[in-house]
Amino acid sequence: MVPVARRRGRPGIPEAFAAVAALSFLVARFVPVLAIHSECPFRALTGLPCASCGMTHAFVALARGEAGAAWSASPLGALLAGGAWLYAVLDLLRVAAGLPWPRLSERAWRAMAVGAVGAAALNWGWMLLRAVTA
Repeated sequence: MVPVARRRGRPGIPEAFAAVAALSFLVARFVPVLAIHSECPFRALTGLPCASCGMTHAFVALARGEAGAAWSASPLGALLAGGAWLYAVLDLLRVAAGLPWPRLSERAWRAMAVGAVGAAALNWGWMLLRAVTA
C-alpha cells in the first residue's frame, strides 16, 4: 500500500516520527540511560550479542559527538541514530516550507524493506564476528 499525500496543516505520522527522533536525541544526550544497567537476555543465555546489542551505546555516543565510539558500539546503531536525527531536521524543514510528504512507489518501499533487513543481518553478523574473535 502506497501512502497518499495528505492535507497540509495537520500533523501526521511523518511528524510523529520526526518528534520521536528529535526526542531520542535529547534523551540520549541528557538522560543517563547507560546508568540503567540491564543485561541482554539473549547475551545472558548464549554469551553472544543480540541483533540490537550496542545500539543504545551508539545512540548515546553519537549524541555526545563521539562518532568513533558510536560506530564501534554498533555500526547500524550509529547509522540509525544519525539517520533519525537527520530525518527530524529534514522533516521540520519540509513542514516549514509547506511541502507535502513525498510519494514513494511500491517498489521503492519494498527495496527499503529489503535494505533494512539486509543491514540488520550484516550488522548482527559483524557483532557476532567481533564477539567470537575477541
